[in-house]
Amino acid sequence: MKIGVVKEIKKGEARVGMTPENVRKLVAEGHQVFVQKDAGLESGYTNDEYANAGASIVTQEEAWDVDMVVKVKEPLPEEYRYFKKDLIVWGFLHLAASKECVEAMRKAGTTAIAAETISENGVLTLLKPMSAIAGRRAVFMGAYYLEKQHQGQGILLSGIAGIPAGHVVILGGGNAGINACDMAIAIGCRVTILEINQAQIAYLKEKYKNAPVEVVESNTENLEKHIKEADLLISTILIPGAKPPKIVKEYMVQSMKPGSVIVDIAIDQGGTVETIDHYTTHDNPVFIKHGVLHYAVPNMPGATPRTATMALSNGNIEYLLAIANNGLENAMKHKPALASGVNIYKGTITYENLGKTLGLDYKPLKEMVKND
Repeated sequence: MKIGVVKEIKKGEARVGMTPENVRKLVAEGHQVFVQKDAGLESGYTNDEYANAGASIVTQEEAWDVDMVVKVKEPLPEEYRYFKKDLIVWGFLHLAASKECVEAMRKAGTTAIAAETISENGVLTLLKPMSAIAGRRAVFMGAYYLEKQHQGQGILLSGIAGIPAGHVVILGGGNAGINACDMAIAIGCRVTILEINQAQIAYLKEKYKNAPVEVVESNTENLEKHIKEADLLISTILIPGAKPPKIVKEYMVQSMKPGSVIVDIAIDQGGTVETIDHYTTHDNPVFIKHGVLHYAVPNMPGATPRTATMALSNGNIEYLLAIANNGLENAMKHKPALASGVNIYKGTITYENLGKTLGLDYKPLKEMVKND
């Protein structure tokens, strides 16, 4: 199989879809890997490293002219011209927030595998390390923007001896929320986690029974109460393949302390905060509304590309090898979890949440593959 690794063009995105080590593994299996020139530089991987691993260093056009393209983020409009029939595009695509990209893929007959929806035994296995990075960085970013020079409250989130630390409120007690919580309590913060799933609430209460962490049911009353008290509000809620509801209403944001900070980790899927009406970038990451700083960068792990690239490459290589060695259809037989990542199959939406979110027709993947 011919596999392309392209340089990301999304603003502030420094990750790359494949390490030289993964190139070596694919080449050893008899596949051709074409790496766009300088694709890995910002993650610390040189063209020579890829070439020494067996890749051909090529132009952008040549990296796209393959059987499968391995990316990190969703294609941008200037890349749509490369879509073609039977091309497989792999990456953290978050297509529910990119209807234009979906339409372009449908028109071209392209297949989209969204790594963030691949689920094994209910766990979003490939998204997990990215969520961990985002959760931890959310605390760092909150602490940074609470400083006065950024128009924050002027508090040290960790506090010092005799001066209390800040209050961190986390929406969602999944992987990102847990990583944010662990980081917050490590620096001495008081944490409140709001979670809707009763089994997860019980798990979190047991996990944090000896820590300064309050776990409460997520409902309107509790949201109103705890958001108002937050120095740092971190939203981690993600619905695979769909836009989440805007559960943090504008009036709740208005009730927050002036100079407090909101970080919406899942903004790349649409986010849950009503006052966030646009994305921000690593170059210009915050805006202020109702006196509250809003951090809305959709590719948070992109700020730590070396760590993030190693993590995503560790997770994706077994699937990439399965597809390259067997073809997508046979690979799904060997690795059934792979099917949960197929959002679009040869131009047809096959992921129910995606179709419903965008109001577009969709068909079950099993039906499509059976009839192919």
